[in-house]
Amino acid sequence: MRKWLTVLLYVSGIILAFIYRYDILDWLREDHNLLLSLGAATLLALFPVLPYKLIIGLFGYVYGSAAGLLLCWAATTLAAAAMYGIVKYLFRDKAHAYLTSVQALDKFTAAVQRRPFASIVLARLVPLIPQTAVNVYAGAAGLPFWSYLAASGIGKIPGIALYAYLGDQIFQNPRSAVIAFSVYTSVLLVAGLSLRPYRPGRK
Repeated sequence: MRKWLTVLLYVSGIILAFIYRYDILDWLREDHNLLLSLGAATLLALFPVLPYKLIIGLFGYVYGSAAGLLLCWAATTLAAAAMYGIVKYLFRDKAHAYLTSVQALDKFTAAVQRRPFASIVLARLVPLIPQTAVNVYAGAAGLPFWSYLAASGIGKIPGIALYAYLGDQIFQNPRSAVIAFSVYTSVLLVAGLSLRPYRPGRK
């Protein structure tokens, strides 16, 4: 019963957030209360009814690069911890059974569990991977919580910093925005090369 109630509340939250998404955006533009803004950013990370890059850019525009980065980083880290806990403690048995029932996923999970920290950092860095899916997968696979949370916090920084900076600077200094995007792309490339699985005998 508790599991279904959790699912019902989550789906209801998504529906309500979707219905009032533009009202939420208007409120974020007008209200500069840090605590309330942190709460709203966390809810929008938990209930992804809008592209979160848009939220980060908006926070960068409203609060500036540094404050926007800190607010969105804290919000997404809180949301990641909450989603991990919900999946791990309420749905892990079923989720884990599904992961082990699919051979490809089972092998992938075994590889991730050998290097959980590096795997989560890389998953957070890659912009094409849905971050909610990373949260759910980590809870389902039972990755070590503190390792997962630390890796998530580190891996989120470059992307959030980029979009907060773009929100702050893109209309005032487009050239700096292009440079920032180029630096971010370079960080992704270096991270991808450094986090490649180690193969014995490779020079």
